[in-house]
Amino acid sequence: MPDRQPEPWESTAPGPFVTMERARGTVEIHALGEQRFGVKAPDSEQVVVGYEHARQRARALASALE
Repeated sequence: MPDRQPEPWESTAPGPFVTMERARGTVEIHALGEQRFGVKAPDSEQVVVGYEHARQRARALASALE
């Protein structure tokens, strides 16, 4: 079986793997490992469990910045 490249959220890369730029700020998702993700917005920083939860939270924060 060939080696597969990890998805961006499966890595422990130091930077965000998702960035959403809006008129009033930027929302980022960072992989923290063990299915934990940091969701950062100008006025909020949260740690959530599960990629889907992180994606939903980031979208909600980004829509508030439009």
